[in-house]
Amino acid sequence: MRFASIGLAAFISGVLGGCGSDSFDIEGAKAVTTEGTIEELDTGDRDLAKLAAETLAAELNVPIDSIEVDTVRAVEWRDSSIGCPQPGQSYLQVITPGHKITLRVGGTFYFVHEANGRAFVCKRPPKAVRGVTTELEFEWGQMALQARSDLAARLGVDEDLIIIAAAEPTTWSDTSLGCPEPPGFHETRTIEGYVLTLRHGSRDYTYHTDLARVIACPAITKD
Repeated sequence: MRFASIGLAAFISGVLGGCGSDSFDIEGAKAVTTEGTIEELDTGDRDLAKLAAETLAAELNVPIDSIEVDTVRAVEWRDSSIGCPQPGQSYLQVITPGHKITLRVGGTFYFVHEANGRAFVCKRPPKAVRGVTTELEFEWGQMALQARSDLAARLGVDEDLIIIAAAEPTTWSDTSLGCPEPPGFHETRTIEGYVLTLRHGSRDYTYHTDLARVIACPAITKD
């Protein structure tokens, strides 16, 4: 499974006469595997980005060159709603491989869901989680994924069993990020970042990040 690097927005540019144009470029976008390695977007990722941009341009009736692509993430949709259930509707419980593509137009975020080569704009708002907004997610999201992977390894569980429950901005007074373990020298200076809360079962775990590194704080044990 792969997804475009969070925080590395890809701007669709080039000579674009309309939604059906085949000439566009994606600059600066990367793909990140579930293992955390960064790779170039492959042909499939680029095709999905183009499909999503064309779908959104048609939905909003805007030029495709006004659209930025933020992420292309591989997912497994758990039912026939393709991740976008509507009130009062029932859906077949069938797992379908697909993608969630996040785009923005003029600072507003939109989500295009894809499965079997068909895409649509999902108008269902994301679930509200304490301290988590779409705008913040693109700032700390990559660190949260690293924290989730680290926690899963420490606990010996599947990553899908861990949820990102909260993200709260904070400021630390030195490079220990508020967690000076093991003891040692830490440079005194103001550092801004986030306290991330991850949840496994009924237990919460916290990680501190300055968006360059992520630290389990306090230290995590299985007990």
